[in-house]
Amino acid sequence: MNTKTLLSLLKVKKTYGNFPDAVEHISTDSREVDRNSIFVAIKGHQADGYDFIPDALHAGCGFIVSDRYYDTGDDAGIVIVKDPEKVGSLFAEYIYDFPHEAMTMVGVTGTNGKTTVSTMIHSLSRAMGKNSAYLGTNGFLINEDRQASLNTTPESVRLHHRMDEAAGAGAEVFAMEVSSHGLKLGRVAGINFDIAIFTNLSQDHLDFHPTMEDYGFTKGLLFSQLGQNMKERKYVILNNDDPWSGKYQRMTPHEVITYGMDESSDFYPTDIDGSLEGFNFTLNTPEGAYHVDSPFIGEFNIQNLMAAIISEWVQGYDLEKVIEAVKIMDPVEGRLEVLDKTLPVNLIIDFAHTPDALEKIMDTVKPFAEGRLIFLVGMTGERDTTKAHAMGEIASRADIAIYTPDNPANDDPAMLVELLEAGAGADNYRSFTDREEGIRYAVDISEPGDTIVLACKGREPYQIMENYVKVPHRDDLIALDAAYRKYRPDEYL
Repeated sequence: MNTKTLLSLLKVKKTYGNFPDAVEHISTDSREVDRNSIFVAIKGHQADGYDFIPDALHAGCGFIVSDRYYDTGDDAGIVIVKDPEKVGSLFAEYIYDFPHEAMTMVGVTGTNGKTTVSTMIHSLSRAMGKNSAYLGTNGFLINEDRQASLNTTPESVRLHHRMDEAAGAGAEVFAMEVSSHGLKLGRVAGINFDIAIFTNLSQDHLDFHPTMEDYGFTKGLLFSQLGQNMKERKYVILNNDDPWSGKYQRMTPHEVITYGMDESSDFYPTDIDGSLEGFNFTLNTPEGAYHVDSPFIGEFNIQNLMAAIISEWVQGYDLEKVIEAVKIMDPVEGRLEVLDKTLPVNLIIDFAHTPDALEKIMDTVKPFAEGRLIFLVGMTGERDTTKAHAMGEIASRADIAIYTPDNPANDDPAMLVELLEAGAGADNYRSFTDREEGIRYAVDISEPGDTIVLACKGREPYQIMENYVKVPHRDDLIALDAAYRKYRPDEYL
């Protein structure tokens, strides 16, 4: 890409030094740049990209984007702009030739359900014979090839790189989670979404958003940014059971399709029946009623599934064919996932880490718990601690509650546990400042027929400890190790 062309895109800027004639790559990571790259110095939560300009120059990078001056010498140029991340996104669009235009872009936002709905869409797209990509908390997938992803919604330059990878691999659909952080920080600015989905809104991220109103309206950016061009066929899919959907409906001129648990919605279920093996129901649609056999557990997953089915329908797929594909879908990793169904206990992991999500897990699992229900929750460090009281109270509705920290970072693990204890509604809990100890205790005290729920982390592969050090950790592997040692000692040891 010609650098003069890129610089001409900016009306307001200051340039210093000498720029290369052309570039082929752009990054916010100084370890990924060379002479053919642009380094964008953005200020993150833990580090300031400005401090890494010397590293980028040492690597031979000749094109720097920053909000402050740095003397690059004679072998490189720097452009000073007000918003480096937005400019980086603009440059990435041109360098990678607008990759999102080559795919059907599906954005999913909401407090809970983003990962599940996005993954369901990816799975259904594959079942419909499409090459597909997914980006979110569970990583980055192109068809069945998985890579790790650091953020639910990556910073804008990294996001464009992911889209370029997906488009280059032939992806026809790109389903991604769109977090409130990603929207407020402008990470998805300029992306031309074709389908926008809202799952629900409940208390979360009040360490980042000053109020619930700010949190809610930030989510609405996904719908308002669909634009006003009615020549483009775009669709908004809203959860009719959540009052915020009424606000979002007014933010867009594009067609709105609703789903919910009663007949006021365009898509709604009846005749619901289920177990810990899955739920089945009748799906009522504008095209008639269909029987759905679903491997997913819980009424909230019926909502998630309806959103995913609608996303396929608006792309032109036959509803009967889509619903038939639901039968063979795999469970979403770390989301109400039952581990090793041959064990004499129901061992379940889930990512739920808000009061609303935990309430739904409790309401789903408790009716099917034949023995005791053992429920473990954790409180995250350096986050909105006002939700801890409610989380502790919900967990204490089980027969046995277990409280632990979750990614304590620089907060005191004992303090995080005490916040959960303050919500306990009964003296039926045990607390551990080490999450692994809490998990092993939950399994060790279990008896055949019991149900164990390990909430808050799903398959997240680490714990964030002091100084933001990521220590390897997997709830599922720890729990399975403890369960095999307890219930299959001769076979396992």
